[in-house]
Amino acid sequence: MAGVEVVSHEALMIRVAEHDPGALGKLYMRLAPGLMGIALKILSDRAAAADVIEEAFLILWNAARRFPRDGASVAGWLALTTRRLAVDARRARQKLPALAGANSSPVGEYAWLPRPEEIARMEERCELLRKVLNQLPKAQRVALELAVLEGYTEEEIAARLGEPLGRVKSGLRAGMRFLRHRLRAVLGTWSANI
Repeated sequence: MAGVEVVSHEALMIRVAEHDPGALGKLYMRLAPGLMGIALKILSDRAAAADVIEEAFLILWNAARRFPRDGASVAGWLALTTRRLAVDARRARQKLPALAGANSSPVGEYAWLPRPEEIARMEERCELLRKVLNQLPKAQRVALELAVLEGYTEEEIAARLGEPLGRVKSGLRAGMRFLRHRLRAVLGTWSANI
């Protein structure tokens, strides 16, 4: 019995660019469950999260012909688009300004995305990444999670944590510097001394 051929996300994206709804459906079936986790984390509302995911796939459909053909990650693009849309939806509910750059090109703004093989390499090192995150002081880790995963601004984080804005800003900067330094080691070797 021959094995089932698995078509990559990027190969499906080429078909989406040719306006193949079946390819878009396959991408949706593969990626929507993970995207739901991102949107739910930010919105805490399943219906609103589903609307955001639908909007992200609509944007992908409309921008498919401009999507980079040089191996850019479709999953990464959708994850970032879903996050941006979810943060904007949360802000709209709270009557806060949308994220800066939200109206920029839906494809060009993510041209820096890692290639699928780089994402696979990072996924293999998830346990090392967790160790690095756990080395951060709790206040910095919580602030980074609020900023990155939930889309809070520095002012919102300060209010939520009951900390002065300056302390939150310096903590976020220090946390990012620490992560940048440590991630070089994590991504550079399997046995990073962390």
